[in-house]
Amino acid sequence: MFLFFDVLPFRKQLEYNQTITCSRCGHFGRYEVYLVGNRFRLFFIPVITFGKKYLVRTTCCDTWYFLDPQVGKAIERKEPVSIRDSDLQMYQTGEPLESRCPNCGASYPQGAHFCPNCGTKVDEMER
Repeated sequence: MFLFFDVLPFRKQLEYNQTITCSRCGHFGRYEVYLVGNRFRLFFIPVITFGKKYLVRTTCCDTWYFLDPQVGKAIERKEPVSIRDSDLQMYQTGEPLESRCPNCGASYPQGAHFCPNCGTKVDEMER
């Protein structure tokens, strides 16, 4: 008789959508909430889930945060919840898709040499 079992990591995106102005990069974006963890499977059937964590990703600069487990469980139960900055703990910083002009504050895409709003030359050191 053979016994098939394994432990595999998983990641599931939860149904949650909250628009934000990112505190890290200053752009508009939204929070995406993920449930990550490990599953013990016996004969390819999930038996036990352990090491569950809730992660939040910002769409503007791809920064990842750990989410308070109570808020994560409420989102998993599809309760109306608003994520506050106090519910988040920094996990991994990302890079903003656009930078800000030091002269006028307008955003410009990466690789631009001049601000599209005021025409100021963008210094490579300010990126």
